[in-house]
Amino acid sequence: MTFLRSCIDFLTHVLATPLFSPENFGRVDQIPLSLPHEHDHTLGLVKPYPALDPRSCRYPALEAQGYRLCNDKSKSCWLKKPYGYGPEYTVKTDYENLAPTGVVREYWVTVDPTPNLSPDGQKKINGVAFNGTYPGPTIEACWGDEIVVHVTNRYKDNGTTVHWHGIRQLGSNEMDGVNGITQCPIAYSQEYTYRFNATQYGHTWYHSHYSLQYPDGVAGPLVIHGPTSEEWDIDVGPILMADWIHDTAFDAFNCEAYSCGVNGSESPPKSDTIVVNGIGPFKQSDGKFTNNYFKAKFQPGKKHLLRLINVAAASSFVFSIDNHTMTVVANDLVAVKPYTTNSVLVGIGQRYTVVVEANQKTGSYWMRTAPADGCHSFRTDPTTHAFTQVKETSSFIVYEGAPPLPFPDSSSVKQPNITTACTDETEHNDGRLEPVVRWDINPTPTNNVSRDSFTAALESFNMPWLVPDKPYAHWLLANDTLSNPLWIDFGAPTILHPLKSDNFSSIIRFDQSDGFVFLIIDSFFLFNPNGLLRAIPISHPIHLHGSDFVILAQNRTKYDPKTSPKFFNFDNPPRRDVAMLPGGGYLALAFKPDNPGAWLMHCHIAWHASSGLALQLVVRPKELRDGNGDLGPVIQGCRTWNEWAAVHPFEQTDSGI
Repeated sequence: MTFLRSCIDFLTHVLATPLFSPENFGRVDQIPLSLPHEHDHTLGLVKPYPALDPRSCRYPALEAQGYRLCNDKSKSCWLKKPYGYGPEYTVKTDYENLAPTGVVREYWVTVDPTPNLSPDGQKKINGVAFNGTYPGPTIEACWGDEIVVHVTNRYKDNGTTVHWHGIRQLGSNEMDGVNGITQCPIAYSQEYTYRFNATQYGHTWYHSHYSLQYPDGVAGPLVIHGPTSEEWDIDVGPILMADWIHDTAFDAFNCEAYSCGVNGSESPPKSDTIVVNGIGPFKQSDGKFTNNYFKAKFQPGKKHLLRLINVAAASSFVFSIDNHTMTVVANDLVAVKPYTTNSVLVGIGQRYTVVVEANQKTGSYWMRTAPADGCHSFRTDPTTHAFTQVKETSSFIVYEGAPPLPFPDSSSVKQPNITTACTDETEHNDGRLEPVVRWDINPTPTNNVSRDSFTAALESFNMPWLVPDKPYAHWLLANDTLSNPLWIDFGAPTILHPLKSDNFSSIIRFDQSDGFVFLIIDSFFLFNPNGLLRAIPISHPIHLHGSDFVILAQNRTKYDPKTSPKFFNFDNPPRRDVAMLPGGGYLALAFKPDNPGAWLMHCHIAWHASSGLALQLVVRPKELRDGNGDLGPVIQGCRTWNEWAAVHPFEQTDSGI
């Protein structure tokens, strides 16, 4: 794309614009940013980071009105007018109702078979990755930009889709990237273009939502530059933490569905390594770990911004940095009032933005990713419960000017009062994660909460009549004894048939357009299971597509529909898109039904989602077609997929998500 082409596209857009206003004028094409494949494990993910300097963010229409970037003066400010009237764009701006209009950021990525994928030095079986790298390339944009990503599937064995985790997709349900729900899988050798607006800011990740592809390597970071609620000097970039499996996830899933190992010792599936930004130490046969560590550079005296992301299949981590505290400034894609802590639990799919000041003696210090108790997939000694293959010291920071050591020495000391309990930040009930932009919740829900209360349940025994030819006990979100696990139809996505319900579609519909929908998710039991279902008191990271939700309550006691709502928090409660369902307790959520579409809600433990622990929330189904973008590409993609699948028959062995 040349400069002349950019100018022509810009003029064409201006001439075609019916109203000359910041809301519909000013988006121009930009020369696509390159996606280098070379990793630099010292400086960041895919070098250079940031490839997009936030100081170069462009807002042509607003600039024409006198707006200028102000982030260099204060990190809480983004755009303002030095003179005259007009709204300012800051961390206090209600971004769901007002966002600047930027430019187009265009990318090309491929889903590639990657036979030499080996983050810990051990070759992955059937590795797959974006552009042949793990993690995939960092996609960057500025608040208000339009993001365009062309995805080509080069993997012959599967279809693929790409989900933009946590992106609201207001009016663009067809871009959410969930096969069987918002599109058909992208067939081998085919391309699908995702196009959506970055009305939120912060960082998140993008990953395949085709069955079990993402634990095999199909994941990467997404950064949307914008304001923050705390000052900082250096953006270190995304820090992706994961449990890594040497086997292919599709085979590992058999150890979730069926018993593996001696007396089931390998069930659920076990992970082999902790990796950070695609690199991790591996325990060798002599008991020693390889010196295979991700290192982040710190400058003495400077404040560093770290973008934490948990991209694991089945493990939550307690993150901390030896000798340093951290200030939390955002969770998921929501800016919060800053608070300081020694550690933070990062559940699967969750993100935290933290600021860390380099105020210690020049040296190296461990970044710890400690598996959370009862919320991980690593092997342990049956007697001591110590980890047998992994360790929490899997990466470290290096001060500029520090001696070149292979890893930190004894001067690196773990921060005090850190536990490895699987306790979500919001469970502390001490005001953490208070959003900067307020939501005050109407205490009267607009839905039938009794109908919309669910138990994270496991079938008591194999029931092959539920999912034909798949005779294993499935996970599901159940609201009665006749509930089924989710089992999508790859070739007939819900977005094309929003009023249709199949036996295993697990659809709940909401016709209302205002107020708040309340959902109760329980890991005890909200109804009499009649022996067919059982609740197992373990934690589940629950993720909602298409909307942030507020956490009304998060409790480790059984939910009581009469007394529990008396303790709900309606005063600007924590808001995010992934929250932990406490083991043996309940999670009470509320979201706005203001985004027509077919939206998935699921446990983000990959094995549980594949087993069926998910629901489809179809919001305002009669408005779905008119309230979103052109469905022509979805229809064409389904035609191509169904033609490919007819010639290349495959066996669907899991829910498909």
